Amino acid sequence: MRHPAVPTTRFYQRCGIRDADLRRGYEACRRATRTAGEIEYAVSLLMPPPLRIATWALLGAGYCVDHLVDAADAPGGEAGSTGGPGPGRAERLEAWISAFEADLRDGRGTDPVRQALIHTMLTWNLPPGFLHTQFEELRQDVQGKQFATWKEWRRNSRLVVVPFALRAASLLLRAAGLSGEPEAIAAGVPEAVVAWQTAADAVYLTDSLVDLSEDLGRDHVPLPQEALDEAGVRRVDLLSRRATPAFEDMVRRLAGRARTWLDRTPLPRVLHPAVSIAFDTYTDLYRLRLKAAADAPAALLHRRPALPRGARLRLLLPARAKAALAWGLFPFPIQPGPLPDPVPVGAPEQLGLAGEVRRLAAQRSPIVPPTPHTSGARPPKLPPEAMPRHVAIIMDGNGRWATSRRLPRSDGHRAGGAALVDVVHGALEIGLTHLTVYAFSTENWKRPADELHALMDEIPEGLRRLANETEPLDVRVRWAGVRGRLPADAIEALADAERATRDHTGLTLTLCVNYGGRAEIATAAAKLARDAVAGRIDPGSVSEHAFARYLHVPELPDVDLLLRTGGDQRTSNFLPWQATYAELLFLDTPWPDVDRRDLWHAMEQYARRTRRYGSVPRIPAQPTTSTGLR
Repeated sequence: MRHPAVPTTRFYQRCGIRDADLRRGYEACRRATRTAGEIEYAVSLLMPPPLRIATWALLGAGYCVDHLVDAADAPGGEAGSTGGPGPGRAERLEAWISAFEADLRDGRGTDPVRQALIHTMLTWNLPPGFLHTQFEELRQDVQGKQFATWKEWRRNSRLVVVPFALRAASLLLRAAGLSGEPEAIAAGVPEAVVAWQTAADAVYLTDSLVDLSEDLGRDHVPLPQEALDEAGVRRVDLLSRRATPAFEDMVRRLAGRARTWLDRTPLPRVLHPAVSIAFDTYTDLYRLRLKAAADAPAALLHRRPALPRGARLRLLLPARAKAALAWGLFPFPIQPGPLPDPVPVGAPEQLGLAGEVRRLAAQRSPIVPPTPHTSGARPPKLPPEAMPRHVAIIMDGNGRWATSRRLPRSDGHRAGGAALVDVVHGALEIGLTHLTVYAFSTENWKRPADELHALMDEIPEGLRRLANETEPLDVRVRWAGVRGRLPADAIEALADAERATRDHTGLTLTLCVNYGGRAEIATAAAKLARDAVAGRIDPGSVSEHAFARYLHVPELPDVDLLLRTGGDQRTSNFLPWQATYAELLFLDTPWPDVDRRDLWHAMEQYARRTRRYGSVPRIPAQPTTSTGLR
């Protein structure tokens, strides 16, 4: 009989995990949690399967990253074999964090572990900010951060440890049928918030004691200097792993302090009974860990204390029985939001028979490469990590370009259409994956009638040039905007272009036609509100990722570079949601005078900028053959 702790493929399928790479990611997280988090893994088995695998992803990803950065730098070295921080540890960590942030912006991981972590965050609508506190804890571990006083130690716990603990607690609260955060549940009971923080402090102090041997191997003492001074323990004795009566007394007193903190249980008794069982078992197992540390304090200098098997089973066996009964009597009340498994674009299992027909038709009209620029100019070679993924352009200046030449404004729009075609060819040449252009805004209806007619005529004509059926480019056309007031032929041209190019995988060209950024957000909010009223979404679980699913083009990634031509320096209601962190670049050149070389030059400028996303520069990530964990 298979051990229940070893999940089968069928187990993951019942959790909605069908993709093999995603399953491997969850399995890697499970194994890491089982190896490095004995208590956490045991408690996870008390939870229903969807919550169980989410716990593995949240905890196991951190353990996997910790294992990665602790790996020996020398070829053939083993994890944890280095005697100190060693060169490369910080660089490996920063490389993984950078890759995770890029994958998160994409919404899908390129590595199984990151894929499982991102899948959990999107499925449960978890905001990403709390993970950065875990990354900061890993950074401090790499750097061997020392604390002078208890005050510094507690401040670090509040800023780095507590946010992650509260986020994990909020997941359990939502699973118990309660919306909101632990702080919200504790509203009206101010001491409850302090109790949540105190419980996290207790776990942090316990782990500092039981992981002392591993930390000393990196010349790091995790306890504040004030604690050593109070006990009369010399740092040099600790680093040399010399057990003294003062050290043993310090361990017993600190274990007693942590136990006192644990006894201030913050658990609201209104929770689902199975969640209460999980919380109670977690704290009981930590009390058992503290007892093991206090019973043999000298051993902490050389190894991590194991939980006594008999005492551990006396806690876990009845807890498992009670949890199974509780979940049976009170079924799992909240299901995670639907999220399709990542499937490569164009995969046969995704496209089905209709996709096969379209691919066979495409074979009769093969994709053609982009036409070189008339000057012979070639795109610059940009390092992959410096390439923008999504460039958005406000194509401004058509009318002024025509007026300056004493031409009708309609001629400016036709010249602007030709400029767009050249820029699309240049985007394909340099390898850009997403290009979005502001073709017609909801405010443009204020233009004179003659100009509106010219614009409406140019949209179908431009699409015919871009979606040439006889010589198709590898461009997938998407439309962002609303149908209202658009003429039927423009709507038909946009819909036909989307249908004809849906299987193309090179450049995704999104045309914002009859588009307004505030209107897009308002429309998305209305759709979300209707789903909430209908009971299809829990209002308390709405996150940025959940909201983004209601936008015109939900899969559109965040804008990296927003370019405006024509001399004005404003964003004009263009992609306010997607361009929150975009780098801005304004050109005096009117749009009809722009060609692919201007796009390339803008991308070169982008490559020289530092992207921080609210953070500060860290150690530059060194080029590696792979930053993934497999």
